[in-house]
Amino acid sequence: ELCKQLGWNPNTPIVAIFSSDMTDGVFVSSWLLFRDRLSWLRETLLKIKKINNVNWLVRPHPNDEKNKVITNTISEYKKNCSDCDHIKLFPNDITTNSIPKLVNAIISNGGSAAGLEYPCFGIPVITSAESQNTGLGYTLDSKSKEEYFLKLQNIIRLEKLSKKQIELAKIYIFIIMKLAILPVGS
Repeated sequence: ELCKQLGWNPNTPIVAIFSSDMTDGVFVSSWLLFRDRLSWLRETLLKIKKINNVNWLVRPHPNDEKNKVITNTISEYKKNCSDCDHIKLFPNDITTNSIPKLVNAIISNGGSAAGLEYPCFGIPVITSAESQNTGLGYTLDSKSKEEYFLKLQNIIRLEKLSKKQIELAKIYIFIIMKLAILPVGS
């Protein structure tokens, strides 16, 4: 249904890009490949323009609208890739519960929520900055921009996570949600 709605070939892989909050927690990473979250989003959008063997869904961060961010995911999308048929903004009628059934992989800058939840379903999450989930064995962390862009270029070859990686993600989410009693993303 989604492919029909967006005019996409249903046999083409779908990758979701989860945009980062541009206004909160911007100085918490001990390492990042891009100068800032806006640079990450911009450079990622420019790179995927050239990767047309994948359908890309760009999901704005909920705080873009809530905080009335001026330079936000939607403005960057319109500026850089609104003319690309293989790149679309996330339709508002897609629930987060349906995402694991739709996507083959997820791209996230650091991805506290995305990097924690989707690996539990075996979905690979490519990251480019440190978060609570990176370095734990179930996210695909990049050591350089070159490595990050190479992962994007070859994303069609990515396989689902291994049983061990899925188990690691599930153990970590259990610890965070049940034992630490911390909200996801804190």
